Amino acid sequence: MKKLLLLAITSVFALNAHAQQTTNNWDFDGANREYIQYVPSVYDGSEAVALVIVLHGLGDNMNNMAQVGFHQVSDTANFIVVTPEALVFQSPAPQLFPDATAWNSGAGTFGIYPNADIDDVGFINALMDTVSAHYNIDQSKIFITGFSMGSFMTNRLACELTGRVAAIAGVAGTIGDGYTCNPSAAIPVCHFHGTFDTNVGYGIDGGGTQDNTFGPSVLEWISFWNTNNGCENVTLEGQFPNSSNDGYLVDYLEYAGCTDNSRVVRYKVHGADHVWLGPNNDVFYTAEIWKFFLGLSPDNLVTSELGIGENKIATISVYPNPTTDVLRIENIETKMLNISVFNTAGQLAKEFSTNSNILDVSALKPGVYQIMVATESELFSNTFIKN
Repeated sequence: MKKLLLLAITSVFALNAHAQQTTNNWDFDGANREYIQYVPSVYDGSEAVALVIVLHGLGDNMNNMAQVGFHQVSDTANFIVVTPEALVFQSPAPQLFPDATAWNSGAGTFGIYPNADIDDVGFINALMDTVSAHYNIDQSKIFITGFSMGSFMTNRLACELTGRVAAIAGVAGTIGDGYTCNPSAAIPVCHFHGTFDTNVGYGIDGGGTQDNTFGPSVLEWISFWNTNNGCENVTLEGQFPNSSNDGYLVDYLEYAGCTDNSRVVRYKVHGADHVWLGPNNDVFYTAEIWKFFLGLSPDNLVTSELGIGENKIATISVYPNPTTDVLRIENIETKMLNISVFNTAGQLAKEFSTNSNILDVSALKPGVYQIMVATESELFSNTFIKN
């Protein structure tokens, strides 16, 4: 497995001078375990507050992960943030899997599963107890999120600590193929993943450029949680406005009608690799995660229900996606009047006046595009990737 590093967010945050950030440690199960704890200045102990646990990726550390913005969100939202650090894995085959900090998440490669003998589930559970013993924590609002291997670990915690963990949000990691998930109840789940992820593949079955070699694809993992949570159908679907022109398009999908008011939410980021998107992108993962933990849904989506005039925009099937030269349109039975292709800046990149369902897109530059097809009665649209 490659060393999965969190890419730096492009904005630099200033620490609230009145807040308390401390680095703590204690002996757990024979090992010294460390974590960064952030208590916002607005916390006074008079009311129970949420606890957010943030897990770093393989080879990363708690100091880097503490920079993704949860401290700044907590300054106004009043919750406590804890960012623990994984133990270093002494690899038996450094040429295949180098020594690195790693969670016992069940994710591995070449038959090597890092720190399989470390009780990280017990450590995180004890960490919840430790923080709760010193601060007024609302036990119904303990949330976990993580990036890459931290996301694999986040999902494992949802599987094993169901009932204690109120909700999870994972970024760029599903569940390891060295672990079997058997949740005891429904739990709200949110997942973020880039379709161009070359470290932990999105899954070709869902429109990614490659498969996940460490576990199930995003499509399979969302299906798993839908089944576990007893979700009925999609209740909200759309795309975030492409306001930043960052080269990404973000699709949102939400399943509700689930057991115990749980939800399953997916953010599919077209064109994104192994990253945690920051405040200069169309979506800021940290802010979206906190909204999800609060039980909120986005209110600025461009949905198919918006349409144009009397027409409604329906989803069209296109393949292969990604493509290099030819794009084929499926499932349109009526005559096509016009086909337009737009880049991520909303500019017209190519237009076709043809009724053929085979389009030559070889001249387009690599990137993410939206195709719009007008027929005599409907408008159809979808996103595709040109390699």
